[in-house]
Amino acid sequence: MFKTGFDTMVLEKEYIPLESFTQMIGGVPPSKVVAKALLGVSVTTEDPEFNKKYEGAIKTALEKYKLKQPKRIYKSAHLLKQIKGRYDEVFTNILNAMEKSITRIDLYHATYLHDNPDENYVSIYGKAQGERLTPLDYIEQHRNGFDQACAWWNWREYSPVEHDTVYCIDHFDSKMTPGWAEFEKSGSKINVFYSGGECNCLISLSDLILKEIDDFHFGPIDYISVAMPIRRKANFSLAQKIRSFNLSKTDLTIRQTVPELPFDIDLNQYIKHPIYFIAWTPNAPRKTVRPSFEFSTFYNAVMSKAIDSDGCVKLLDFDRDMTFWDASDFIVPWEAPDIEHVKQLQSMGFQDMPKILNASDLTT
Repeated sequence: MFKTGFDTMVLEKEYIPLESFTQMIGGVPPSKVVAKALLGVSVTTEDPEFNKKYEGAIKTALEKYKLKQPKRIYKSAHLLKQIKGRYDEVFTNILNAMEKSITRIDLYHATYLHDNPDENYVSIYGKAQGERLTPLDYIEQHRNGFDQACAWWNWREYSPVEHDTVYCIDHFDSKMTPGWAEFEKSGSKINVFYSGGECNCLISLSDLILKEIDDFHFGPIDYISVAMPIRRKANFSLAQKIRSFNLSKTDLTIRQTVPELPFDIDLNQYIKHPIYFIAWTPNAPRKTVRPSFEFSTFYNAVMSKAIDSDGCVKLLDFDRDMTFWDASDFIVPWEAPDIEHVKQLQSMGFQDMPKILNASDLTT
């Protein structure tokens, strides 16, 4: 069985073209150019021991530099915060340690730029009111929805020979696209993870790769330059397993992967259970204390539970979580006010109310 994990981001660069520099004293300052692309990574494995080996690779890489490991697996932002300037070295060690377990690394990007500048627009909502956006505006407005395009392309490219693939996708937000509709109809096994980079090993590694590309990408954004930072860090055998695709190269691919209807893709049926809902109502503004909270013993213990049960983690949202939770899930209240909030939920009589986990049971 194949498993493939996906994560995406926006690759953004500002630079001054060499031809715009002037040697004239007091000349007009050269203007900056802003380049953006949607960027995606997927990692595919056939190794049933991938997760165990990935956790081992992280442990070994951190021990090599005598670094602490409060988390079993990492998203790139957490790893960078903890190890700072060692990120590149640690990442390279992890990446190459996993070579034998990696079937393939696929890279995806889309700039939506045409050879003819007059055609530099993206048409969306063709089955509804219709709208045209500049490539930069489209990328900015749909920066959290590229996962659907990457998953569709991967399925289209490999499903004829890689049967029964499980697609593990970090949670995303996108409007309906023809490609996703086709992907859904295929009956493929789709698992969507909240906090995927922290509780799913394939998504975690994809996220680390994204960060490396973001930091070391150089030159115009194309399928060659996007792959170069990873090819340079990978050993010879792993470098042969890297493929790169431009998902805005043809009009057909663009039509399949941009929204045709202004309605959200419904991911509820694909959310990976069990979900561990963290009930957390801090006294200070959440944005202020969240960075520390995400390194707390409590938070890391919840993530560890999710890793062991192949589930995911989400901060409890009283507005909509009841629409997709089920009896296999858990709510983990942090402090006394959170316990009271959960009791209020229990009194509402939900039929498929998640079970309640005591925070002290996680951290003792």
